[in-house]
Amino acid sequence: MGEITEIYICKKGQKLKEGRLEVSHHITDKPAAEDDARQRCRKDITIHRIAYYRMNDNGGFRIFYSYTNPRLAAAKRKPPPAEPTIRKRKKKKKPATLMGKIKKLFK
Repeated sequence: MGEITEIYICKKGQKLKEGRLEVSHHITDKPAAEDDARQRCRKDITIHRIAYYRMNDNGGFRIFYSYTNPRLAAAKRKPPPAEPTIRKRKKKKKPATLMGKIKKLFK
């Protein structure tokens, strides 16, 4: 059967074993895992952490790569508060008086 890789994909606040589990037969080394992790984090910016475990036929396993998404921390930061904008109030038009209407005719 050979070795397989279990991939645990976690959101912020999730423990590793609570994350989504995927299996791969193609990711066998650290550079492949690093490339895969970066691709996954580009596609889904809500991913916080990814861990790659190598499983063998004897039931043993070992972690060989872990990646924490640096973009998640940057995306979660709140922007600095903007300066409050001051709105100018529109002046209410006074109802036209008879004298005002007459002046307007001669302008």
